[in-house]
Amino acid sequence: MNSLRTAPFLSCQESLAFERDLLSGDEEAEWQAMTRAGEGLADELARDLREWRNLPRKLRILALVGKGHNGGDALVVTRRLLKFLPLGHAFVLPQVPFHDAKPNVRRAVAQLEKTDRVTFLDPLGPDDSVAEITAGLEEVVGSGFDVCLDGLVGMQFRPPLREPLRSLIEAVNNFEKIGVRVAVDLPSGVGDESDEISFRADFTYATGIAKSPVLEPANAKTLGRLRYVDVGFFDGAKLPVAARPEELLLAENIALLRSLRPALCDKRTFGRLVLLGGSRNMPGALLMATKAAARSGVGLLTACGPESVMPSFSAALPEAMWAALPETETGGLALEGRGQVLAALEGASALVAGPGLGAERETLLLLEEVLKAFAGPVLLDADALRPEIIKSLARPEWAILTPHLGELARLVGGDDPPEGADALKAFCRENGGVTMILKGPLSSVCDPERVLINYRGGPVLARGGSGDLLAGIVGGLLARGHKSLDASSLGTIWHGIAADCLARQRGQEAVATTELLDQLAFALRNDI
Repeated sequence: MNSLRTAPFLSCQESLAFERDLLSGDEEAEWQAMTRAGEGLADELARDLREWRNLPRKLRILALVGKGHNGGDALVVTRRLLKFLPLGHAFVLPQVPFHDAKPNVRRAVAQLEKTDRVTFLDPLGPDDSVAEITAGLEEVVGSGFDVCLDGLVGMQFRPPLREPLRSLIEAVNNFEKIGVRVAVDLPSGVGDESDEISFRADFTYATGIAKSPVLEPANAKTLGRLRYVDVGFFDGAKLPVAARPEELLLAENIALLRSLRPALCDKRTFGRLVLLGGSRNMPGALLMATKAAARSGVGLLTACGPESVMPSFSAALPEAMWAALPETETGGLALEGRGQVLAALEGASALVAGPGLGAERETLLLLEEVLKAFAGPVLLDADALRPEIIKSLARPEWAILTPHLGELARLVGGDDPPEGADALKAFCRENGGVTMILKGPLSSVCDPERVLINYRGGPVLARGGSGDLLAGIVGGLLARGHKSLDASSLGTIWHGIAADCLARQRGQEAVATTELLDQLAFALRNDI
């Protein structure tokens, strides 16, 4: 398999130095980069806005424009959005008179002036207060702004925010008649050093380079969702050495899963996955994980779960083979089912254990016995994420763990889970070389050597069952022969892109978790 494509996280100072070397101060090269960044951001934003609502035909844009290249990016975004939506209108609020802006900002203004659907507001005055700025916005707001673009301050920012920018950001942050707030590259006020006040974004679009301040926990509340706009800075260029070890996992890696199946193949060609989980009180998790695995392309699928639910599950998913295991009095999996599970594992290429398993001691003993006997790749999820279970792994270097922060805290035996790339790599190393998917708003795929950050997916996944679907998808890829890091990375990307597709088609609220499954094929077949 081809290696995963990633991009580095650079500090603002590292980014400035890289761009200076790459573009060499060539104004035309800088303009081309600005155009790619702005148009790429607009294209991504037009898709992401559908998570909020269908695109308004009369889209109203408020563009906050600084004097540097971030301001130029915002103007290019505005022009492209207006091209999409011929009934849209933009209101441009400049930080300074445009004759004081950089040449490429003035060039972007000249292009935007060619449309009659732009209102250029007066530049900020040096003494404008929050109340005065708010009153000015109220005069033009009408029914509200659908989008606010923050292109005020770029990566050269140093705190503190000075007036009148500080008052402008406070006024916009508190202005209620804005639908979606978008930061170009970084929210104004955030940088290698950040101000106590910064633009509060719903989406932050890293243009060209992912800046390392997006990884700082202190900035999380103002960044919103991270997106990445690739403008080709790293195509053929020598990658810079970054101070931070994390890597951005690019969504384009999904293409590594796109290929025609060989003409000479059968179901055994694509692996055999066994799932172990479920209980009388939590049967649905096993069914969801199995349904997800069935969409992963795996050839053969066996699910081992409580005998009381097997008839209904086999009717719900006849593509899988269902092994009915004896239950304890309270509905967990009984230890006497060990022989059945081991029989199901004969010839299996991977095992997924944990979804809906429960925490009953007899059930956990069953899992420990199974893991000691099975020497193939294993994915552990949910209730299987316990220190004693990990110690039972026959080949921990082939294993994948899928905790959220609470489960990771349980694994380390305390309230404070490891934080930062070095601590995550150390955890993987100390536990026999496992691979881990640490689930969260920015999920981290880790092994003893690398930490890859996934930026696809979003709040639509903040509902029960999302992790069960991820376990099934990644387990299926593991069974098909992908190595642990590759299966984890590709499965996380696939799951995240499908979630984005679901939110864009149905919104973030009125959906059920398993609807994501119907987006997996679309996510795999399209560049989105």
